[in-house]
Amino acid sequence: MSRKTAVYAAFHAPAPVIDADFVVPIHVGRARAAAPLDGMIGDDTGDNISARNPAYCELTALYWAWKNDRTSARIGLMHYRRMLDMAGTAEGAQAELFVPRFDARDWAARTSDWLAEHGDDWDVILPRRHTMGRTVETNYRRGHAPADFDRLRAVIAEFHPAHLDAFEAEAAHRRIYLGNIFLMRRDIFDGYCEWLFDILERVAVTDLQRTHYSPTQARYLGFLAERLLGVYMRYLRARRPNLRVREVHIINTSNALFNPYVSDDRCNGPEDVNIAFSADRAYLPHTAAMLQSVLSRADPARRINLFFLHSDIAPVDLELLGEVVAIHPRATLHPINAGETFGGAYRSASRAPSNATYNRFLLFDLLPGLDRLLYLDVDMIALDDVCALFDTDMGGAALGAVTDHIMTRTLTGATPTVDPEVPDLRTYHREVLGLSDDQIARYFNAGLLLFDFTRMDVAATGRTLFAAAEKGRYLFRDQDILNMHFKDDLHVLPDEWNVFNTIRAGYNRVPAPNHRRAMQARSAPRLVHYAAGDYKPWNRVAVPMAQHYWAAIMQTPFYAEVLARQRVQTAPGRRGSVVETGRKLAERFPVLKPVLLRVHAALRDRQR
Repeated sequence: MSRKTAVYAAFHAPAPVIDADFVVPIHVGRARAAAPLDGMIGDDTGDNISARNPAYCELTALYWAWKNDRTSARIGLMHYRRMLDMAGTAEGAQAELFVPRFDARDWAARTSDWLAEHGDDWDVILPRRHTMGRTVETNYRRGHAPADFDRLRAVIAEFHPAHLDAFEAEAAHRRIYLGNIFLMRRDIFDGYCEWLFDILERVAVTDLQRTHYSPTQARYLGFLAERLLGVYMRYLRARRPNLRVREVHIINTSNALFNPYVSDDRCNGPEDVNIAFSADRAYLPHTAAMLQSVLSRADPARRINLFFLHSDIAPVDLELLGEVVAIHPRATLHPINAGETFGGAYRSASRAPSNATYNRFLLFDLLPGLDRLLYLDVDMIALDDVCALFDTDMGGAALGAVTDHIMTRTLTGATPTVDPEVPDLRTYHREVLGLSDDQIARYFNAGLLLFDFTRMDVAATGRTLFAAAEKGRYLFRDQDILNMHFKDDLHVLPDEWNVFNTIRAGYNRVPAPNHRRAMQARSAPRLVHYAAGDYKPWNRVAVPMAQHYWAAIMQTPFYAEVLARQRVQTAPGRRGSVVETGRKLAERFPVLKPVLLRVHAALRDRQR
């Protein structure tokens, strides 16, 4: 390995990898891991302490760099979701800034340029100090095992007495360097590591009883090292007044929309099946049911990469969803917080109350490294192995999807809607979407989409779809936009892979060829789609094919939540009775439908 600057990024779980010549992703604790992380080196080669990662944390990467990278002129450490703003462009009062969006390519380019122009001007780059409400010592004693801090003081006093004054000054201080994150010139780095690991090893080798430490307490060496960085820098600055030290923000991407999420080939192997889906908290139980149905039927030999675009779903809820993912031996969940990216996009009063449906347009920026991607709506239940669908030969088309046969009814005549902006769907298809009769005959439902990214300019496609979502006014939102964009680059997938549970009467106006296909698919569905609002199985009425949903949801942690929601819907005086009253009014007085739909949408927004 030969490079001027090497910043080791510590990973312990699958996460986005920054593609930059100065960033070295490294799997920490790989000696104890069930499987190595793709696309990076491990800390378990050469001279290493990988097996001791539970106590040393990210320091096993630091030790590996110290012992095995002997050529880099500057060496540093950061975490996979905490990096230094070396270029100094971030603004904020806190030392650590939690950003809503993070463009990895932009950060890498700015940092690379800054290092080339200014890197040699500094000896050490550190995070800004975080100010605590207590002193460093009191903070440690309250959150960790006090005996370890006592042992640390004793080791420094006996073996590094020259640093004792600096230690005591830092212990009484309220400010701390977070995360063991920094970048140092080679000679300073070597001196720090030699000092640090000597102390930590002496602290570790003791007669202290640590058998009953909690998982957090067991990471004591990593936590002590955070305190020791301040000690070493205080000592060094006192003896080297001309030391050039730059302090910058930590950028924390824990809750950020991280672009790109996958930019390399790690998910393009012959065993890989890439599946994306999107939901907010209201649809999380149904997401769990969909995943249970998919993963319980998926080939256990395939590696299932699940990319979940969610809207600020809490970690505890994601942990519950992880229980469902665990039923497949090779499935990995990648939660990606999309926040409210499309919160301001247009939606009709007659459509669902969330714009999370637009999140699929983010996939082009997030996952440009993928060759193929299957997108599934979360109100679906698989009855067969979707791995077979993922492998479909699409004949060179960029997109595969299933025809929405109910939509083709506009071929048989005028199709009034309750939406005041779209009085006739037939006219809308032709004049607004610009579809020909042949294109309407294969108008597809966007609940299941099979993308072949190798057949398109991924970045340009994403920009086009994103712009349409932000500026356009489309009745069926993302579905209409996708039909416009891919109308001439579409492979029609077998109908049984997206079968609506709508009653048969809903197909009465569908052209005969489409009607025959739809009915044949209903007789042997491979994937059921609860697409229409009136046919959701979790509502309080019986609907066709509901048994498939209930069979799946019963095997998830969210079953009781769905049942509880049903009780709320049917309770006297609650929202369910209000909706029922509105429905009866609309049936009796059709002219009121547009107004009642707006009221209904407002009620749903309030409930959310």
